Amino acid sequence: MRLNYTLMRRLADLNLSPDQYVALRWLTEAIEKGARGLSQKNLCELMTSDPNTIAAMMRRMEKASLIQRTKDPEDGRRLVVSPTPQGIRLYAKASVRAKALEKEALNGLSPEDKAIFLDDLNRLANSCRQTYQDINSCRERSVPKLLS
Repeated sequence: MRLNYTLMRRLADLNLSPDQYVALRWLTEAIEKGARGLSQKNLCELMTSDPNTIAAMMRRMEKASLIQRTKDPEDGRRLVVSPTPQGIRLYAKASVRAKALEKEALNGLSPEDKAIFLDDLNRLANSCRQTYQDINSCRERSVPKLLS
């Protein structure tokens, strides 16, 4: 919690919350890998967050011109979320601050211990994402379909 609070303070003058930073990170990385963007559902899974929370955050970020939502050409019912040029620039600025904070936080660890810690952290994050997906797939199967 303290790290998140520190990141929040360091991003405050950019008018960017830690969650918005993470969303921009996922979106920017998707673009860099050649994708058009991500769906809000993808963001929910990657951020292990509630769909309503992500939807509200996307509205705020769209209003701030940090992201854009466009219809998916392959599935017109789905929106593709991508960072705007302004969002990419803001992410670049925020990333420098976040990486500096990470360096400060891991300063007392040897290079080997840093690698082990970050590997463990990635495994934990992946486990959390998998649990989130498992829970949501169970929910989807247990929700009765309404007949029209």
